[in-house]
Amino acid sequence: MSYKQFEQMFITKGLNMRKMRNIKTGITINVIKHIIIKNYWEYYITDHNQSEDIVEALVLGYEDELGDVSLSEIKPYVISETTDLNDIAPAPKWEWVGK
Repeated sequence: MSYKQFEQMFITKGLNMRKMRNIKTGITINVIKHIIIKNYWEYYITDHNQSEDIVEALVLGYEDELGDVSLSEIKPYVISETTDLNDIAPAPKWEWVGK
């Protein structure tokens, strides 16, 4: 499924989107997907995306950073991927807003 198809499904079927706020800075992002890759880096994919392949994500790895990620680059390493964010913990130093 392409990102555009995923995005359309998200919009039309009302799939889970959760707001996550940084406890220290107050920055808030809209998370639509959570991915873990083989080295256990986590990706909180946001709703601000440049294309089907290049998406914005909060990445928890050697350093935690918010930036652009190529889904095609990480795809071979994905071990977990979900849009059901109800059972996903927020990133360290972040909190879910609402619900």
